[in-house]
Amino acid sequence: MFGFGLDYTPVSQRTDLNPMDNGKDVFMPMVSITIPIFNNRYKSITKQNELRQQEIQSQKDERLNSLESDLAKAIAMRNQSRIKFNTQSKNLKHAKDAEDILIKNYETGTIDFNDVLDIQELQLKFQMNQIESVKTYYVQTALINYLTQQ
Repeated sequence: MFGFGLDYTPVSQRTDLNPMDNGKDVFMPMVSITIPIFNNRYKSITKQNELRQQEIQSQKDERLNSLESDLAKAIAMRNQSRIKFNTQSKNLKHAKDAEDILIKNYETGTIDFNDVLDIQELQLKFQMNQIESVKTYYVQTALINYLTQQ
């Protein structure tokens, strides 16, 4: 900012001394320049920019935490599906053994054929669970590959 002004000072005559121009009023022209080095406007813009940078960094950190959480969950689910597959395999083996025993008992006439059908239905259920475990394993593997690609 620039400023122009005029200052007027009335001066009375001195009686004890006789200086030059004694009693003349003084007119002083003035010029002022204001430079906004420490302006509040610039301080607030700087503060806003710092806050925006913190917000962006927080969003990055949140996204990274979310992706790491998704990765950990996918790894856990893949491991869980592997364990589930192995358990279903053992259950299927036991059901197959039970089916063999039930077929022998059916041949001797000691049990009803519905018991054999029930055990075969149980075997199908175990096989369906195995297939579901394999599907989950590959889906989670694909998700892990997606999350770990750069």
